[in-house]
Amino acid sequence: MTIVFYMLVSLCLVIIKTTLIPGLGLFDRFYDLLIPIIIYLSLFRPIREGAPIVLFFGLIMDSLCGGPVGLYLATYIWLYAGMRWLSRFLHTGSFVLLALSVTFGVAYEGVVMVIYMLVLSPSATIPEDTGRTLVMQLIWSLLTGPVILGIIGWAQKQIDVWRVRIFPDLLNSDGE
Repeated sequence: MTIVFYMLVSLCLVIIKTTLIPGLGLFDRFYDLLIPIIIYLSLFRPIREGAPIVLFFGLIMDSLCGGPVGLYLATYIWLYAGMRWLSRFLHTGSFVLLALSVTFGVAYEGVVMVIYMLVLSPSATIPEDTGRTLVMQLIWSLLTGPVILGIIGWAQKQIDVWRVRIFPDLLNSDGE
């Protein structure tokens, strides 16, 4: 149930990111909206839910972006794995940590894209405003990342309540 919810949300966010946001001048340098979901999944959901969703995100973005196959998939998988590993050492309830984790995810994706352009695609030219775009994305992620994570957390709680109410006998092994 949770996996279907995140797949539907991701499709909506991809549509919003590719159709609505580019038309709004204020948001033309907005970051990848799937990053907060990947961060949330890595910090707060079990791997059996997070891993298939991250794979789905990567495959969808690779098929839509027109770039090299596997670039988004690899970026999302490493971000997910890295944040799951870090979550063992950090208190994930902190607002500051949530803001920084989304910002880290945005910075990581930006660095991966720039490295790809420099190393693997030397014939491609890096746009002149790449630095400014990355700085704006980082600012946006600091401002909106925790809010988006809060909305995702609220929606997940609603799904959990609904699932327990509809399917009371089908509790997961960890008591959810």
